Amino acid sequence: MRTFILLLALAVGLAGCASDQMDKRLGFLAGQNIQFAVARLGDPDSKRTELGDTIYVWKSNQNVSLPTGAYGAYGSVGGAPPYGTAGGPHYVPNNRSCIIQLATGADGVIKSWQWSGNMGGCARYAHRLSLR
Repeated sequence: MRTFILLLALAVGLAGCASDQMDKRLGFLAGQNIQFAVARLGDPDSKRTELGDTIYVWKSNQNVSLPTGAYGAYGSVGGAPPYGTAGGPHYVPNNRSCIIQLATGADGVIKSWQWSGNMGGCARYAHRLSLR
């Protein structure tokens, strides 16, 4: 149980940092031509027109199974399973998703942006947008 609480606390803490990083990196795109974003993010998955603006959309969605530890959330690595628990690692489902939307005017310059999802899904985009 302690392992689970530690992992949960770490995930919540990293989510705040991840959110700040995505905001910072996408904010860097404002005022740039959409081709600059495409060069970094790759071709968008879709685009649409709304109120004279073009909205470019990148999406990522993946379901994965993550291990909780050698004997699940209640066990420990390298020791005997507590409370009679047997077996190897236990896995929990996890969804990794990300949606990025960039709005441009008729001139192709990025006017605004928004994103939603989690860092598991947005990590590849964040990496491509890193401000080196």
